[in-house]
Amino acid sequence: MSLSVGATFPIDVAVDSPRGPVRLSDMIVDGPTVVAFHRLWCPFCQQAARELAAVKDQLDALGARVVIVYRQQVDFVHRACNRRGVPFDCLSDPDRKLETAANVERFSIGRYVAFSPRRLFAALRSGSHMGKVTSGLLQGRSIFVLDRCGRIVYAHRSLDAADIPPIGDVVAAVESVAGTLSSPNSATRDKTVSEK
Repeated sequence: MSLSVGATFPIDVAVDSPRGPVRLSDMIVDGPTVVAFHRLWCPFCQQAARELAAVKDQLDALGARVVIVYRQQVDFVHRACNRRGVPFDCLSDPDRKLETAANVERFSIGRYVAFSPRRLFAALRSGSHMGKVTSGLLQGRSIFVLDRCGRIVYAHRSLDAADIPPIGDVVAAVESVAGTLSSPNSATRDKTVSEK
């Protein structure tokens, strides 16, 4: 069963970082957190990461932290993110513990190939490239926005490989959390944005 808006995200599951094991519960102290599950080889994931990077200044101004979770080993993830200039925390979940706890579902082969080839060409023209597929060809992609208690205020589960959430929706979800953090009635205010 998929996690939905209002549910608590599995923030106590450990994943790997270049500094050693880390839990999201240690990373979301001050404000909203965006958690994205991507594949390093996937051109659409690369496009989604670039779209997040394009609004980094907005997210920073709202006190948000962005975490991208990959399946590959931590050293490989670290090198790839540095080479691509990904300005966020890139974490490794090779045993799929966080992915499984977050109910990130695999694409069926039909859903994986359902997108138009034009969208693939557009992603490649925008700077993406096809990497070597080492594992997880059908791994799904999801993005969540969490409040500082780890509650989900926005969830987008991609329906096919090319399904990238509108970046404006992600920013709006972060703004809703940032707004509740600065509100004197934040303890009683529960503003959920959307779920796809």
